[in-house]
Amino acid sequence: MTTRKNSTSKSQKVSSNNSVGTKVQKSTGRSKNKVSSSPKSKTQASLNNNLETLTSSSKKKSTTTSKAKAKVKTTTKSTTSTSKQSTKKPTARTRKKVDKNELKITNSRKLELFPHVETFPVFLQDLTENKRCWFACPEHAQKYINRYHPKYKCYQYTGKS
Repeated sequence: MTTRKNSTSKSQKVSSNNSVGTKVQKSTGRSKNKVSSSPKSKTQASLNNNLETLTSSSKKKSTTTSKAKAKVKTTTKSTTSTSKQSTKKPTARTRKKVDKNELKITNSRKLELFPHVETFPVFLQDLTENKRCWFACPEHAQKYINRYHPKYKCYQYTGKS
């Protein structure tokens, strides 16, 4: 006869249930003291507690709170009247962008001024710093003029390339 292997020959694992000592409970994320289940009822309960503490105070404190309420009412009225006045007056912070240096472009057919005609058809010669600038569009040249306020001559290529 052949011998069979028993399943008891496998190694046994020690579980926490078989251990000796105090029993450790796994936390489930909930507290033991359960006041209420929903957050709305928790806030309602705390609101009721706060209301009870306010109403149980002495009469002197309640008269001061009523005066404070009256002050709050008067201040809200005054702020609303000032806000109406401020909407009528223009504020100093709002500025309109004024272009004092408006771009003056002259047409040109000189190909020597435009080395890259197809990409940069606008040529600006800055006379204050002796610079030569090329731009892709007149708006970019306007930005340059607004930023640096130079004396300039601006040309746009109108001939055929």
